[in-house]
Amino acid sequence: MLRCNRPDCGLGEIDKQGFCPKCDKRPLPREGAVSPAGVAQEQRAGSARGVSVGVAQVRPDPWYGLDLIDSGLTADPPDPPLPVAGPVAEEHRFCANPVCGQPVGRGHGGEPGRTAGYCANCGTRFDFAQPHGLTIAGRYDVERVLGSGAYGAAYLAHDRNLETQVVLKALNRSVARTAEHERDVLVGLRHDSIVRILGYEPQGPHLVLEYVPGVALSARDGDRLETLLAHGVRLLQALDYLHARGLLHCDVKPLNVIRFREEGSAGSARPLDRVRLIDFGAVRSQEEAGPIVAYTKAYAPPEDDPEHVKPTPGFDLYGLGMTLREVCRSHGIDRAAPGVDSLMLLLDRATDIVVPERRFVSARQFGEQLSGVVRQIVAAPPVGRQVARPSALFGSMTEPLHGGLGTARPLDHWVRATVAGDALLTLPAPFSCPGPRDMAGALPTPLSDPDDPRIGDAAGNALAESRLALRRRDVTRAAQALTRAGLPDWHWLHAWYSGLIALAREDVPRAAGHFTEVRRALPGELIPQLALGLCAEFRDDHEVARSHYGTVFDTTPALGAAGFGLARVHLLSGRRAEAVATAERLTQEFRYEREARVAIVRLLVTVPARQTPPAPPTHDDLTDARAALDGLQVDDAAAAGLEAEIRYAEFLRAHDRLRLSEAVRGLGAHAPTERAYVALVDLANRLRPALEWRWPALRRRTGRSRVEARPDTLGF
Repeated sequence: MLRCNRPDCGLGEIDKQGFCPKCDKRPLPREGAVSPAGVAQEQRAGSARGVSVGVAQVRPDPWYGLDLIDSGLTADPPDPPLPVAGPVAEEHRFCANPVCGQPVGRGHGGEPGRTAGYCANCGTRFDFAQPHGLTIAGRYDVERVLGSGAYGAAYLAHDRNLETQVVLKALNRSVARTAEHERDVLVGLRHDSIVRILGYEPQGPHLVLEYVPGVALSARDGDRLETLLAHGVRLLQALDYLHARGLLHCDVKPLNVIRFREEGSAGSARPLDRVRLIDFGAVRSQEEAGPIVAYTKAYAPPEDDPEHVKPTPGFDLYGLGMTLREVCRSHGIDRAAPGVDSLMLLLDRATDIVVPERRFVSARQFGEQLSGVVRQIVAAPPVGRQVARPSALFGSMTEPLHGGLGTARPLDHWVRATVAGDALLTLPAPFSCPGPRDMAGALPTPLSDPDDPRIGDAAGNALAESRLALRRRDVTRAAQALTRAGLPDWHWLHAWYSGLIALAREDVPRAAGHFTEVRRALPGELIPQLALGLCAEFRDDHEVARSHYGTVFDTTPALGAAGFGLARVHLLSGRRAEAVATAERLTQEFRYEREARVAIVRLLVTVPARQTPPAPPTHDDLTDARAALDGLQVDDAAAAGLEAEIRYAEFLRAHDRLRLSEAVRGLGAHAPTERAYVALVDLANRLRPALEWRWPALRRRTGRSRVEARPDTLGF
């Protein structure tokens, strides 16, 4: 008995098709015993993994979206309708006279046959409006006709041997040849989201399937969007299982997905909401040559699409994309709702007929993006479930990109400050959006897509060279390397590197255009939205920036750059309380805790020059800032800088020039040069209040007249 030898598997037993039912992969080739099939499989896997473009890739779990959703039924689903009785299929219409037994009720010249009439051979009356007394293969007593189509009829029947209801699916001749060749594989399919295929009957021929009492997939009243998308993830798991065994379903559509109630495990309080892919009447092998001849036009690519010439798993993925578009139609009206815009972009890619190459090439690739969309949806209220996980397509991002918000105001700002007559200071902006070149250096390096075989070694090496040149700020070389990569213009990697190069050239509008293309291709990823948020903030489009930053930060606060950006935009838009609340959430992330606590102090006391409308800090803001500073662990220079910012905010309310002067003078101890020290002392002197001269008392103490008093005794 063979067992899986992969290190990340629980040693599951290998099934008849050579796959492990636990990890859903073939076992690794054993030393000295590598079969040709195993070599071919590993070669295909290697080509699909592509090459690294700067960061080593680890295959992620593309189905993680299911873990974010409560799959229990909140209300009992409607009872499934009884199958509608229909006429017996023509191929089963024979004269009831045992002496005759000739075919009757058959069509001619494209016209359907009569369901009732008389046998032309012996005159015996027949009526096939209902399947009374019809038995197939001497074992299956037909009870009802479930439906009839291009692939043949489907019957609900009673299996005499198993004493249970089953479904008999008649196959047309074209599909029958494939099904007969693949029947052992079909009967061996075992997946929770695929209807169980119990057997194959040569008579007809028919597939024998389990009967699942449910309804065709559709949205019910009260269905949450993430619930419907969870069904999409389950169907992608089923297609991934099917495609790994070399099969195509070829007719994925809502009518071929049964939504049903499943009792939970022992101790479970609620039944589960589940789906299963049914109707394998159009199944075919991926190795079969020639176009697909049986499919549903509304859920298949156009007839001139490459998938019709040489079908691939993309044919089924297109059908699933159209299925989700139909099922989620009512939820797609409000694209401003959390995750809805991302979902629409996902379905646009899945069903793209203008550039078919943009479509998903594997169920795992589709599933990764769909799970990412689910993560964005459940992160919003009322669920509010945030999940930090490594990106499947981008490396880690270590730079917080706080734009100066996470540190005390630079000492140079105070050195260069000017004073107006009322002691108001003119200072540089307290913090700002990171510059384009800083963005280009901080945004992460893409990973190779393990499901996209179109990136070869030469392209991967060129992209790695382009990224290295960008880090060295050699924009010309970066652009030349990207050209050598030879990527098509529609590929997201080409758009991403083009966006980074545009940032390095400080062409932010062009960069935003490229990052928009990346977002269209990868709507489940957060990094493209972060890049778009940075570009929008730099262009002072605060509403767009807030939208992108908010989605990223609500989904995973671990991307601190989005949190700092959101806080900056909130403050610039006059929403101080929201800015401070954002920074407080950031303190929960260990990597950004110190910068976030500094940001809280600064957000409480800062009045940016560009803030509209101006919102000076309140007394409570100043009290909170003082309390936050007291508990902050920073060096003496940073503490002095934050103290000066608080004192200036207090001055704006109480006009206490002396306390402000003392705070500025305290900065002098941390001046890096003598010139900076002199400038700070001079600023402190100019901020001091004018002295109130008391001449009589002064003369009695010193014996000097007003003219004789020396300025150096007054402390200037």
